[in-house]
Amino acid sequence: MGYRFRLHVKKLPGKPDIVLPRFKKVIFVHGCFWHGHEGCKRSKRPATNVAFWHEKLEGNIRRDAIKISQLQDLGWNVLILWECEINDPEKTGNMIYDFLEGPGVRRPQENEPELLRRKLVTLLSNFESELKQEDLRRKVLALVPAHHLLRDLGSSLIPRDVASAARDRLEQYFLKYPRTVLTGDELMVIAGIGEWARRVRELRVESGYAIMTGITIKEMKSVEELPESEFGKLKPDDYVLLSSEYDRDAAFRWKLANRIRKNKDLSMRDKILEFLRANVGKQITGEELRYVAGNKTEWARRVRELRTELGWPVVTKTTGMPDLSVGVYLLVEDKQAEPHDRVISDNIRRAVLMRSGYTCADCGWHQELWNPSDPRHLELHHREMHMDGGANTEENLLAVCNVCHDVRHRT
Repeated sequence: MGYRFRLHVKKLPGKPDIVLPRFKKVIFVHGCFWHGHEGCKRSKRPATNVAFWHEKLEGNIRRDAIKISQLQDLGWNVLILWECEINDPEKTGNMIYDFLEGPGVRRPQENEPELLRRKLVTLLSNFESELKQEDLRRKVLALVPAHHLLRDLGSSLIPRDVASAARDRLEQYFLKYPRTVLTGDELMVIAGIGEWARRVRELRVESGYAIMTGITIKEMKSVEELPESEFGKLKPDDYVLLSSEYDRDAAFRWKLANRIRKNKDLSMRDKILEFLRANVGKQITGEELRYVAGNKTEWARRVRELRTELGWPVVTKTTGMPDLSVGVYLLVEDKQAEPHDRVISDNIRRAVLMRSGYTCADCGWHQELWNPSDPRHLELHHREMHMDGGANTEENLLAVCNVCHDVRHRT
C-alpha cells in the first residue's frame, strides 16, 4: 500500500507488530485463540485442563488491555486485526486505509480512475464555497480529501493487478519509458506516496536497475564531452533508466561500495579505484562511483584522473567504447598503462580513437569484439617514442589493442 512501517518495536508497550511513526499509530495482529477474540469460533477454549487454559488466556486478555492503555496514554492510536479477518486482502486493506487516513476518505478500488476523477471534480467544485469562508483551517481541512484523491488517482493509472505497491508502479513506469528523462514530479504522481524517492533508490540498489539522476549526469558532463542528444539538459530531480535489463550483481556491488566508502584510510580517488578493480570487466554506473566517493561533486574528475594521469584503462561511451550507455564506466583490465602513455587528454584520446574507427591498426581488433574472457582494449601508441621527444598529439598517436601494443614495445 506504500506506507513505511517498522516491525515489533521493543521500546513501545506490547512490542506492537506494525508501527507507523509518521501517523503515530500501531497495529496488532492477534491470533483469535491466544488473545480471546470474543464471538469467534477460533477462540473456543479446550474442554480439558479448563482451569489452566482459563488462567492462561484471561491473563493474555488482561495484559493486552494494559498495553493498549499504556500506548494510548503515550499518544498512540491502536488498531487490532484478528486472525479471522485477514484472509480477505481487500477487506484488510480497507480497514488499514480507514485507520490511517480516516473513514471519510474512501480507499480506491482496482481500475477505477474515472470514479476517482469524478469524486475529485466534485470536491474541487464544492471548494468554491469554502474559499469564501474566513476560517483558514476550515479551508485546509476541506482540501485534505482532495489531496488524497489526487494521489490515489495518480497511483490508479497502473492497474493494481499489474502493480499493487508504489515500488512496483515505479518499476513499471521506468520500464515503459527506458532512456527517457522522467521528472521527479511524474514519479511522485505514479507512485502515489510522498516517499517515492526512497522507492527509486530501492529499485537501483536492491533490484539492480541502472537509474541515473540528473545531478550525477550533470557532474559527469562537467569533465566529459557528452553528446547533447543524450538526454539533453537534465535537472537535479530528473531520472533516467539506462537499460530495461536489471543487474543481478548490483545488490552485492552496493554493499561493497558501502564498505569501501566507510574506509577513512583511503582518499576519494583510491576508493573509486578499489571499487573499479573489484569489478573489472563489469559495467559500473556513475551513481555507484558517486556513492563510493561519498556523494562528493568531484568524483567524476577523480575518475578522469585515473584514466588520463595514472593510466588505468577506464572507458566510457566517449573514451573508448561507444556502445556503452552514457553514465556507465568500465575498467577493461586491472593494469596501468606504461608511464610514458599515461598523460594523454581525453580530447586527444577520443580524436585518435574516432579516426581509427575504434579499430587496432595492427590486428584489426574492434571494440565491439570486447568480452570479459578476452579483456583486450584499445590503447594509444606513440609513433615517435615519448622518450625520444614524441608529443601527445593526435598526429603522433596511433590506436592499437593492448596485445599489439606490448608487441610493439618488445620489438
